Amino acid sequence: MSASHIAFGSIRMEPVFMVLSQSAVTAVVIAMESGIPVQDVRYDALRTCLLADGQRLSLSDTADSKTK
Repeated sequence: MSASHIAFGSIRMEPVFMVLSQSAVTAVVIAMESGIPVQDVRYDALRTCLLADGQRLSLSDTADSKTK
């Protein structure tokens, strides 16, 4: 991962590492199961899996919006 010296300060926080790790591993699993390079994983497929796992990708991805 690449980041500016300013962004690096927030990336070092443990919750950020946890989210980045979950996203990376999910992308790798999709790539392996599809037999494609990880760089070719479609965002819509990754997003669907991450939301199904309960990851919040935006402020609108709350528990209330999942039940509607």
